Amino acid sequence: MKKSYLGIGLAASLVSQHSLAGGLYLQLFLDEAPLQGVQATLDGVPLGSTDGRGSTEADIEGGSHTLSLSDDDITFPVEFEADADEDVEISVVFTSAAGDEPRVEVRKFSPGDASADGFVTGVISNTANAPIAGATVVVAGAGVSAVTDAQGIYQIDVPRGEYDLKVSHPDYKDATVGGVRVLADLGVTAQIKLYADSANDTVQLPSTALEEVVVMGVFNPVDDAATMERYATSITNAIDITQLERFGDSDVAAALNRVVGVAVTDSKYATVRGLDGRYISSTLNGLLMPSTDPQRRDVQLDLFPTNILGGIEIQKSYSPDQLATTTGGSIKINTRGLPDERVFKVGVSGGYNFDVTGDKIISYRGSNDDWLGFDSGLRDLPNYVVRATDGGSSLTICDPAIDPVRCTSPLDAAQYGVEFQDDYNIKEKSAIPDGGLSISYGDRYALQSGEIGFYAAGDYGYKTSDRGKAELNNPLDVTGGYQRAEETITLNGYFVAGYEYGAADEVLSKTILLRNSEDTTRYESGVDLEDSQVDQAILQWVERQFFSQEFTGHNEFAFGDNPHKLDWRLAYSRTDRNEPDRRQYTYFNGNLSTSAFERRWSDLVEESNDISVDYAIPFDWNNNVSTEFKVGLLWSDKDRTVEQYRFGIRLGDDGDDLDLGIDQDLEKDILPYYNFALDKIRLQANTADTDSYDSQEEIQAYYLTTNTDFGEQWSLLLGARVEDFTQNLEYPNEEGGTSNDLSYDDVYPALNLTWRPTEDIQLRAGFSETVSYPGLIERSESLSYDPTTDDPIFGNPDLQVSTIENYDLRAEYYFSEDESVSLALFRKDIDQPIERALPDASGSAASGITFRNQEAATLNGIELDANMNLMDEANYLLFLAGNVSYIDSEVDLSEDSIRLEGAGADGRQLQGQSEWLGNLQLGFDHYPTEQKFTLLVNYFDDRIFRIARGANTGPQMEDGRVLIDITYEKMFSESLTLELQVKNLLNEKVDYSQNQRVIESYQTGTIFGASITYQFL
Repeated sequence: MKKSYLGIGLAASLVSQHSLAGGLYLQLFLDEAPLQGVQATLDGVPLGSTDGRGSTEADIEGGSHTLSLSDDDITFPVEFEADADEDVEISVVFTSAAGDEPRVEVRKFSPGDASADGFVTGVISNTANAPIAGATVVVAGAGVSAVTDAQGIYQIDVPRGEYDLKVSHPDYKDATVGGVRVLADLGVTAQIKLYADSANDTVQLPSTALEEVVVMGVFNPVDDAATMERYATSITNAIDITQLERFGDSDVAAALNRVVGVAVTDSKYATVRGLDGRYISSTLNGLLMPSTDPQRRDVQLDLFPTNILGGIEIQKSYSPDQLATTTGGSIKINTRGLPDERVFKVGVSGGYNFDVTGDKIISYRGSNDDWLGFDSGLRDLPNYVVRATDGGSSLTICDPAIDPVRCTSPLDAAQYGVEFQDDYNIKEKSAIPDGGLSISYGDRYALQSGEIGFYAAGDYGYKTSDRGKAELNNPLDVTGGYQRAEETITLNGYFVAGYEYGAADEVLSKTILLRNSEDTTRYESGVDLEDSQVDQAILQWVERQFFSQEFTGHNEFAFGDNPHKLDWRLAYSRTDRNEPDRRQYTYFNGNLSTSAFERRWSDLVEESNDISVDYAIPFDWNNNVSTEFKVGLLWSDKDRTVEQYRFGIRLGDDGDDLDLGIDQDLEKDILPYYNFALDKIRLQANTADTDSYDSQEEIQAYYLTTNTDFGEQWSLLLGARVEDFTQNLEYPNEEGGTSNDLSYDDVYPALNLTWRPTEDIQLRAGFSETVSYPGLIERSESLSYDPTTDDPIFGNPDLQVSTIENYDLRAEYYFSEDESVSLALFRKDIDQPIERALPDASGSAASGITFRNQEAATLNGIELDANMNLMDEANYLLFLAGNVSYIDSEVDLSEDSIRLEGAGADGRQLQGQSEWLGNLQLGFDHYPTEQKFTLLVNYFDDRIFRIARGANTGPQMEDGRVLIDITYEKMFSESLTLELQVKNLLNEKVDYSQNQRVIESYQTGTIFGASITYQFL
C-alpha cells in the first residue's frame, strides 16, 4: 500500500544554521513533479541549479531582490522584498500546458515564527525494503511523535522549522536523521531504513534519506523486474539487481537459467523458447555485441559478470525497435549507471569443490603469468618459422643448391622443429580452492548546471573444475574413460562516468574490459570402433577478451503538451579469442601417430562499430486516447579477422628405428633436437590456405512504431522495421582470393495488443515476422575445424535466409505489487530453418558436420510463471516463485537429411531444444536478524546434442537433470555482509546417451562458496 497527499511536496536536505542572516528557500515544479537542473541567480550571484527535489537555498539580507530562473534559452525573473533576518519561501509551478503562466507564491516569516504548520511523512523499512510496523518516530524539539502503521507509514504535523528525527523499534537499531526542514503548508518525507539490533548503537543517517511528497500525474515504473514485465509494451521477462545478488550467479549465462523458457548450453549460450543463438539477438546497453566464437554468431554470455550489471531483460515477442533476428527473444544486458550516492565496497570470496579441491588433477607446464590470465610469451608462435614455411603452409627439406626458393636445408629445418616450446608431458598437481577479489567505488557531485558522477568496479577470480569419474561407452566411437581438468581465470574492469542535467537529461560514457582465460588439460584412453587402443592428449590455453567503449545520451525537449525524447548510442567494441599453441597428440595401440599430432595457433579479432538513434513523440488525441510515435535507425558494422597456423610432425628418412612407444618420454626421447638433426623426425607445415579468413557484416535498419493507449484498458503497439543485411567472407591466402557474399533486405512488421479488463489483469496478444541469417562459417566454401573437437566443418554456400512467423498470447494476473501469475502461449512457423547436418561424405569426413536448410519447422510452447508470498509478517517473509515451460517442435527435413539421418528422423525436434524446463525459488527473510535464505532449483529435459548417421543410430542426447543451489546472506551491520552458497547440491551425473544407452558420463562436484563484502560509509 502506498500513501500520498494532495498538493505540492517539498524535500529539504541538510541546511546550515543561520544566526543573523535570513534564509531563502526555493522550490520549483513542472506540473506536480520537481523540476531539476534549473539555474538560479540571486541579484546576479549564481546559486547553482535545483537538485533532484527541485530545490535550492541561500542566505539573504534585507532589501529588494531579483531571483532569475533560467533553463536552456528561457529566463524567468521573480522580484521580492525581504526584511533583515527574514525567511522567504518561494515556490514556482511551471505547467506543460501551452499559454499557462507559472504560478508563483512568496511567503515571508520573521525569525522563530512557528505560526504556520507543515508535515513530515514517510515509510520506515528494513534493509530488505520491507515495511516495519510499530516503529516510533519522534520529532526532537517539537514534542510530537507517531507510530508506524502496518505499512510502515507515519505522518506528523509540526510547525515550520528545522528538526531531527529519531526512530526506534525493539528489534532494530535506533536511527537519527538530522536537519529536516519543514516549510509552511508543505510536506517533507523521510524514508528511513533500520538495521538489525545486533548492538545497541544508533545509526546516524544522512539527510539524503529525505524525499519530496509529490502526486505524480503519470506512473513511471521503477527498474525492478516485476514492474518492467508488467508495464512493458511487449511480452518480457526480467531479472533485476536484487535478484542477481540473491541468486548468487556469477555471470549472465548462469542468471538466465532462472528465466521461464530459457536454457543455457555449454555454460555460455542461451536458448530462448527452444531456439538457439541464430534466432536470438543480444544487446549491451542497447547496442550489438561481437562474438568470441569463430563458429557461432551469438555472444558467449559467461563473459559478463553480474557485479557490473544493472539488470537483464529478455523480450520474448518481437517489436520493430529490436533486431529483425529477435525470434526466440532479445537478451538486453544493461550495465550499472551512476550511483545515487557515494559507494565504496570491497569483497573477498572463496570456493571449495568437495570432489576436486585438494585432490590430484592433470595439468602441464604453463607460463609464469597464467595465474593472471595472460600467457607470458611461452606459447608464442616463432614468427621466423612462419615466414620460412610460407605462412605455415609448406616446408620442403632438401638441398638449397638444387632449389634455393623451395628447399630448406636439413639443419635449418631441424632448428625450426625445436623452436616450439617442448612441453607435452601431462603431470598431476593438487587443485587449490577457488578465490576472488572485487572492489568498487563511485560518487556523484552537484554542479551549478547539474550533477556529475562515476562508478568504477574491478574483480579477479580463479576457479578449478574437473570431470570426475568420466566414462565413455560409445560402441560407434570410443569405450573407456578420460580425465579433463580446467582452470579458469577472470579479470574484469568497468567504468562509467556521466553528466545529468535539466529535468531528465544525461550523457554517459561506459568502458568495459572483460577477460576470461581457460587452461584445459584432457587425456582420453579407450578402445575405438576397430578395436584399437586409443590414447589422446589435448593441452589447450584460450584467452577471450571483450572491450567496449560506449557513449549514450537521453534528452527531453518541450514541444507542446508533452516532451519529445531522444536516445542516442555510439559504441566501439572489440572481441579477441587467442588460442596459442593448442597441442594434441594420439597413440594408436601404444605408438605415437605422427598424422594425429598437431600444434595450432589461432587468433580471432572482431571489431564492431554501432550507432543508433531513437526519437519518441507523444501525442494526445483527446482525454482518453494518446499515441507515442517512435522512429529510429541503426547502423552496425562488424569486421572479423581470423589467423590460424597448424604444424605437425612426420618421420624423416632415418626415422624407421625411432621408438614411438607410449612408454617413451615425448619430450626427451622422441622430439629432442638431436632427433630432428639426425632426420629421424621432421617438422611439417599443415596450414591450409583457408585456415585464415576476413569477413564483414553490416546491418542498416530503420523503424517506426506507434504505441496507442485507448483509455486505461487498451494499448496497441503497431509498427514495422526495414532491415538491410550484407555479409562478405574472404580467404586472403587462397589463390584467386575467393569471396562469398550475401545480401538480404525485407520489411518486418509487428503488432502487440494489450487489454486490461481490471487493474490487476492483463491479456496480451502479438504477431510478428522475423528472420534468421546464416553464419559466416556456415556459408564458407572451404574446410574449417571445430575449435573444441577438431571435427571437420564443411560450409554450404547455398544456404538461404530463414523467415519466421510468430504468434504470442499471454495472460497476467497481479494480486499484489510483488505477487503475480502469468500464462503464455506461443507458436513459431519457420521457413527453411538452418540446422547442423551430416555431410554427404565418407571416411574421416563422415564424422564432420555441415549446414543445411531444412524444409520447415514448427514450434509450439506454453509457459507458466508465478510468484507469491506464503507468509508475510512484520518480522519475516516466506515467498515462493517458479516457472515451467513445455515446448514441442517438429522439423520437416530436406531430402538429403532424410537420406543421411534416416526416414525416422523426419519430424524430430530442433537441435538443442528441451521439451520441459522448470525453475523454483523458495526464499525466507528474517528482518530482525538481517538474514536471507534461498533455495534454487533448475531443471532441463533431454535435448539433442548432435545428430547421427543412419536410420538405426538415433541422435546423441544430453540427458536432462536437476540442479539445486542454496544461498544464504547475513548482514552483520550496515557495512559488513556475509554470503554463503552451495552449488550443484545433488551433483547429478552429466550423461549423454544414444538409443537409450549412456555413451558419456561425468560429474562436476558440489561447490561450497563464501564471500564477505565490506562497504565503507
